[in-house]
Amino acid sequence: MSTVKLRCIVVDDEPLAVEKLSAYVEKVPFLELQQSFTNGLDALQFLKENETDLLFLDIQMDDLTGIQLLEVLKKKPHVVISSAYSEYAIKGFELEVSDYLLKPISFDRFLQSANRIYDKILAHNRNEMTPVAESNSIQQQTASAVPDYMFVKTEYRMQKVLFSDIHYIEGMKDYLRIVCPEKRIMTLTNFKNMLDMLPEDQFCRIHKSYIINLSKIQSIEKSHVLVLNERLPIGDSFRKSFFELLEKLRLINSK
Repeated sequence: MSTVKLRCIVVDDEPLAVEKLSAYVEKVPFLELQQSFTNGLDALQFLKENETDLLFLDIQMDDLTGIQLLEVLKKKPHVVISSAYSEYAIKGFELEVSDYLLKPISFDRFLQSANRIYDKILAHNRNEMTPVAESNSIQQQTASAVPDYMFVKTEYRMQKVLFSDIHYIEGMKDYLRIVCPEKRIMTLTNFKNMLDMLPEDQFCRIHKSYIINLSKIQSIEKSHVLVLNERLPIGDSFRKSFFELLEKLRLINSK
């Protein structure tokens, strides 16, 4: 089953910014670039005549600003604002944008945003399915299209990592170390950004220094879990949420 793609357009009055964001879109398997524009008026005309799923939009543009474009759109796609100025964030979220990216935009931050919106759209589509027979078939197809991997920046490349390969993730100062049976991948990011990329029902933070793949747990003690034959601590502030998640997923029964 081929990956479900989100149709995108990029709008920015800086040609270099358009080129950069368009290149980012081309890198992501589940995004499809429909068109790019260097002014808001052309983008508005396109959106009147065409549908899109995701709009990457600059704020400060001549003739028609990004905010003005959003205000006149009758049917809005998911919108990610890109701007060098943080003061527009509040106005953007008043207009119900999906995310706000501050320039210069790194690819890993772009990918995190795209992943969240992709998952949100798929979840919404699944909830919209009403006929039981059609729902079962379509949900199976949609589920198979959800990415089972992520890209992380390591050294001078973006490394593809399958979620099923990850046993645990360890914090090491400014870096995170992704631990797989046959390899260790170092990436410059923080726990919040990493958790945004990981499936919520598969991974859990159990300590200020550890995220674990729930399916890789070998055993659980009161204050430790065994993963890849390593005893990883369960932090006091994470213990309650960890065991509540296990119960929610019906992986344990506390009764």
